[in-house]
Amino acid sequence: MTRIAIISTPRSGNTWVRSVLAHALTLEEIAVHNPRDIQDVLPQRLILQVHWYREPNFQAFLRNEGFQVLVLRRHPLDVLLSVLSFVQREPGVARWLEGNTGLPAGLAKLTPVSPEFAAYATSFGAENLLSVSYQWCHEPEAVTARFEDLVEAPGEGFAKLVRAFSGQSFDDSLLEGALEIDWLKVYQDTPNRHGWHGKAGLWRQLITPNLAWRIYRRHRLVFDALGYGVPLNLLTSRAAERNWQRLA
Repeated sequence: MTRIAIISTPRSGNTWVRSVLAHALTLEEIAVHNPRDIQDVLPQRLILQVHWYREPNFQAFLRNEGFQVLVLRRHPLDVLLSVLSFVQREPGVARWLEGNTGLPAGLAKLTPVSPEFAAYATSFGAENLLSVSYQWCHEPEAVTARFEDLVEAPGEGFAKLVRAFSGQSFDDSLLEGALEIDWLKVYQDTPNRHGWHGKAGLWRQLITPNLAWRIYRRHRLVFDALGYGVPLNLLTSRAAERNWQRLA
């Protein structure tokens, strides 16, 4: 039996990682918004994706069903930007944490230099959204991976994950086949264009230094626990606006 549960903050690369591991390890895939939506009878070989709190009942369910937990970490500023892009095409984000992310209805019309985006990025709702990976990184036996490392060296990064869940006897050719698929194009071609740019560090082109520091100070516990900082850059609001129009 192989059961993996990817439990991370939304827009941290969850769907990409789920797809690669499912193909490489021949696992069935299930994605739900709430643990209560998980079916009663589960496949023996399964990879589950859900954004949910680290709470005792869910932890007990995962242990009883033999799940290994995988937590993805991504720079919180890149997460917030990816959310800003994604909400323009996917109304289902309202079910993230069953509404506790507090995503405002008008967020889809905003840019990263708008006061409204700054207000959301420093809100309690954003704290909830960013806290999923933070909470599950404290799970004693969880496997963790950085989005940035997987983007930079997918062969090496996914090989580590595959071996963590399957042992050393894994056939590398299966992973090679999974990585040959252009997953970004696959997800960009979906109705909600689930894939955006699939890059790390876009926040340096889109979030001004003052706002970056405001967000960092507001969510410092999450940034520090996940291992991310906010290096100084000289981006102006005008340049950020131009970059957003080009990238969005």
